[in-house]
Amino acid sequence: MLTKNQEKLIRSLALRKNRKKSGLFVAEGLKLVTDLVSAGLTVENIFQTEGSLEAFAGVAHTHAISSQEMKGISFLETPSPVLALFKQPERLGDFHVDAGFILLLDRVQDPGNMGTLLRTALWYGVEHIGLVKGSVDVFNPKVVQASMGALAHVQCVEKSAEEWVEWSASKGRRLLVADMDGTPAAEMNWTAKDILVLGNEGQGCDDAFKAVGDKVTLPGNAAKMESLNVAISGATLLYAYATASNAI
Repeated sequence: MLTKNQEKLIRSLALRKNRKKSGLFVAEGLKLVTDLVSAGLTVENIFQTEGSLEAFAGVAHTHAISSQEMKGISFLETPSPVLALFKQPERLGDFHVDAGFILLLDRVQDPGNMGTLLRTALWYGVEHIGLVKGSVDVFNPKVVQASMGALAHVQCVEKSAEEWVEWSASKGRRLLVADMDGTPAAEMNWTAKDILVLGNEGQGCDDAFKAVGDKVTLPGNAAKMESLNVAISGATLLYAYATASNAI
């Protein structure tokens, strides 16, 4: 049975401030929850409808609830039979000195784009994710769903654009700024110490990055199509990096 306090807590996690205060996030779906448990994330509670009780038999902090109760706490249009609360992995204040290639997301706002980029980065072996302040929270329920468990394996660090420019210079890191006018990705000399910067869906990358970074582009039919979706651009550029560096 679902208590009023549990329902209130879960619903409150729709807001970033409450996720930050509690240190918790919501994940839904049997596969996603199973993957996060297997990855070693700390489970606070797992809520299951009657038809899924065998899935986490023996796991502590599991609760059987009705389909109606699940509908009341789910963030999905079609509720899954499994919803779990996890403790957020510790956010790093900075990357380790020998961190590899970094994907830097500059105020990416759409949860679907953010989740897809996290998932794609991990697919291509990129585990270090930089975030510019103003980006959607990586523990937003929609980001969690779209990331398909990638959050358990990537490390995230958040700074302002100016702080990232200063940090990259102090570490001898090259900023590669995704832009319509730049070196074609296939001709770029990619290295494991590069930082690929992807910009906001509507405004692109911050001028602070453009002022100091090298520009990289994906040649296309700009006469008929103004730009690509940031998640598609990111996936294509990550593929270019991975193939050039023999990461895949």
